[in-house]
Amino acid sequence: MTSFARAAYQLTASACADLVSRVPALEPAFVRAGSRLWHWRSTGRFYRSVAGRYADRLRQAGSPFRRVVIGDVPLMVDVTEFTTSPLYFGNVPYEPRTTEYLRQRLQPGSVFADIGANHGYFTILAAGLVGDRGRVFAFEPNPPVYERLMTHVRLNRFDPRVVLLEQALWDSAGKQTFFVSQWSENNGISTLTPDATVIADGGLSRDRTISVRTETFDRWLAASGVERVHLVKIDAEGAEAHVVRGMSGALHARRIDAIVCETCWDSEAHRLLCERGFMPRALETNGPLTNIAYERSW
Repeated sequence: MTSFARAAYQLTASACADLVSRVPALEPAFVRAGSRLWHWRSTGRFYRSVAGRYADRLRQAGSPFRRVVIGDVPLMVDVTEFTTSPLYFGNVPYEPRTTEYLRQRLQPGSVFADIGANHGYFTILAAGLVGDRGRVFAFEPNPPVYERLMTHVRLNRFDPRVVLLEQALWDSAGKQTFFVSQWSENNGISTLTPDATVIADGGLSRDRTISVRTETFDRWLAASGVERVHLVKIDAEGAEAHVVRGMSGALHARRIDAIVCETCWDSEAHRLLCERGFMPRALETNGPLTNIAYERSW
């Protein structure tokens, strides 16, 4: 594509996004079109460009929340986030196999722990699945992301069943240095264990860190009053082994039924969970990492 053609493409996509912004009545038809066009090669790419620009305008206007349905669970979500924008504009669920796994495992009355909850896609989905008798515990140490997590829980009126904890799970209690994402479009790379490649690419910086509170899963569980956790999801951006070491007591006592962990097959977290008697099963791959379901044979 020539520079002129690229400029014309971007100008046209921006003009279409502006049109939908100025005429809100067009949004439902625009979204319906997305469910058909999203995967088309050329037309789909253009639609996604328009949808991304329109999402930017929703964010800037302070009106990013829309209703979506995941399976049979209706939710209010910020459709400008990386987990929910494809769902709203293209009917493409985030991590579809992991989403389906939660829908299969969590029943009314279940207990779910979301470690690295980010803005709460899996937290609010789980809250919709476990119902009034269930409980969801969401751990998120990044303050601005935690605020968005709180907003999602409040908008869906899940406050009575969701406990939010502004802290990171680790293998010891105390304080740790937390690297905050410098990429506005992906705050999910924020981490306690920065990768040198991501630093080199500009996603993280040693000049942009905060101190966060850490706790172990075992200490939290002992204080929570919860006897058994039916499902734990771990997405700790490289800190998975630290999290797993911090739940050794719960694993030994068989107080966790199943775990979904974003990790590698040769990672320490994987080895530790397999040594505790969990059988691994791949759900889906995200670049070099895989969402692996670990289930115990009782």
